[in-house]
Amino acid sequence: MEDRDVNALLTNLDGACSDLAKVRREKENGNISKALGELVAHFRNRSMPVYLFDESDISKFDDPSLIEEAERVCDHEILGYSFGEQIDWHFNATAETSRDSEWTWSLIRHNFWMPLARAYGLTKQEKYAREFVSQLKSFVAAWPVEPHMDTFQANMKYPGDAWRSIDAAIRIYTAWLPAMAYFQKSPSWDEEGWFYFLLSVYQHAEFLCTHYSNHTRCSNWLTMECSALFQLGVMFPEFQRASEWKKFGYQRICHEIRYQFDHHGVHMERTPVYHLVSVLAFFQAYRLANLNNIPVPPYMLPILESSAEFLMKLVKADFTLPMIGDADRISLSSRTADESPYEGMNLTADPVDLNEIRAFFSTMAELTGREDFAYFASGRKRGGAPRQLFFSLPDSGFYIFRTGWQETDSYFLVTGTQVERGSNGAHSHSDAGHLELHVEGEDVLIDTGRYLYGNCSRLDWWQYFRSTRAHNTLEVDSRPMGVVPDTSPEVRCLRTFCHRFESSPKIDLVEVSHNGYAFLPEPVFHLRRVFFFKPSLWLIDDLITGLGAHEYRLYFNFAPGQLDAKDGDPKTYIYSGNRVRVRCLPLLKQGLSTELLVGSLEPKGGWVSYAYSKKIATPQLIHKKEGRVPARFVTVLYQEQRGSAVLTDSNGIDRLEIELDNGGHLWNVILDIDGYTINEI
Repeated sequence: MEDRDVNALLTNLDGACSDLAKVRREKENGNISKALGELVAHFRNRSMPVYLFDESDISKFDDPSLIEEAERVCDHEILGYSFGEQIDWHFNATAETSRDSEWTWSLIRHNFWMPLARAYGLTKQEKYAREFVSQLKSFVAAWPVEPHMDTFQANMKYPGDAWRSIDAAIRIYTAWLPAMAYFQKSPSWDEEGWFYFLLSVYQHAEFLCTHYSNHTRCSNWLTMECSALFQLGVMFPEFQRASEWKKFGYQRICHEIRYQFDHHGVHMERTPVYHLVSVLAFFQAYRLANLNNIPVPPYMLPILESSAEFLMKLVKADFTLPMIGDADRISLSSRTADESPYEGMNLTADPVDLNEIRAFFSTMAELTGREDFAYFASGRKRGGAPRQLFFSLPDSGFYIFRTGWQETDSYFLVTGTQVERGSNGAHSHSDAGHLELHVEGEDVLIDTGRYLYGNCSRLDWWQYFRSTRAHNTLEVDSRPMGVVPDTSPEVRCLRTFCHRFESSPKIDLVEVSHNGYAFLPEPVFHLRRVFFFKPSLWLIDDLITGLGAHEYRLYFNFAPGQLDAKDGDPKTYIYSGNRVRVRCLPLLKQGLSTELLVGSLEPKGGWVSYAYSKKIATPQLIHKKEGRVPARFVTVLYQEQRGSAVLTDSNGIDRLEIELDNGGHLWNVILDIDGYTINEI
């Protein structure tokens, strides 16, 4: 740290800021060192502007086990790797395995600074502040911004670097600004540490002003960019350029909060995890604006409220979210929302709660006074459950039914996620008609997650988890859904149409079809009907029309458990989970063959990834047929000893008559090509 470097920092301060009078006087007198001292004293003692939390909030945190995490960070055990004495900020621990750039990007986002900050808040032990300052200095030295200021194309190649716009933004609003709130008055945050912090804050803001992705990449990038830039502009008015940072960030936020969410509050990427990431970035900006008397658009709070409602609608009985699209297992009831070793989605720093989705519901409950938000924030201890049990969101493609909101209720979801025309669909999967089934509080049929991204050497695994076969829907001719000639695969061309969505006290129904196979040499059209005969039987009718002869594969990805063929019937399987036992019964067995994969490498199948970079074996059942269209699969799933299903009459596949026994309730169902009739016997 040379005087000329300090002088350059001081030159970027706002000469009209009355709070910096002592700094200016010392600088004008040539006392650069004293000027820096006065600047540090100002930041240590200032009370304005107001941040998202303060000492009174920090004091409410009570999780002593976090000290162990902080100690590991002090020992430089980070993201599962032990660095030793010095952290190499250019290192990537996956060099000999997956060669995954996400590891580097996770390292330089600094989310592991928050255990240091929280431990300091709990104990006031200066060793945590010293470690924070030491890592801050070494990072700034390792990754100067200057070589990257004039590079506007994000470096997506292995091993990755520290100056993609998304990473610059993430570390500012998830680590740097929260850390400042914790360590602000620490005597161990010395003048040199403050110098490097303030210099880099200035550089981050200037970088984010000019490196704005503006939908050239996934929209969550610019969500984080504009939130971070706005927060820098609000929190550092001492800089000459702060008003510009705030203006650019503010304008972008006011535009994007409306552009990125539909009227149901669903984010345009249509995956619950990136929905959560985006809404939390906007939510921080909204709260910071309110705390500092900055007006917000009239549509901002209603959109944020609707976005919380969307997450609430998706929550299963076990308080987890379905892993639709690129997603990990997000849980309201666990210590943290996401348990990924790296590239996780724990991207906020609530001072009281380590679980970001639970903290979001809690803050929204305080802000709106809504009892249903309090219900989810408290783990059903406070507030009240929503009254509605079924939700149709055709614009985004989510259709949700449940028997109730208690931990032993059942739930099912059918998706046809529809990304807005022209938007980057990189986080969507080939999943039209995907069925997720949750029986009496336990997963039965699941989405299998994301596992890895394309910035690694295991592209075949990335492609598998995105593929149709990793979802509970129909694959035709081993082709992915939604492929359009001469069109980038990142431009999502898949569209679903909802024909019916009905709910009654005894039966729920959703019927969808999609254009996913319209560009086959001989196009094929898949229509799926899912009937729920309450409380414990599901009838799935998959009708295939179009042109030509094809190979059809219907996938059922079960949650980890045991899947066994029924004695005497190799085409009927019984799934045994922790508590529930569910029979999977195909009714049209002529020409049907089945295959069971569990943790298979060749062919790939039978895997689930609950956390990024981790996968475990799970049963995958495949129903297979070949032949000309029309073709049909009819499958019944029901809890063992609580029902039965018999095909009583059929005319090929054109007309099927089925008798169902759902725990003493008898039904006659007729499935035609063009419709169906249901009568209670």
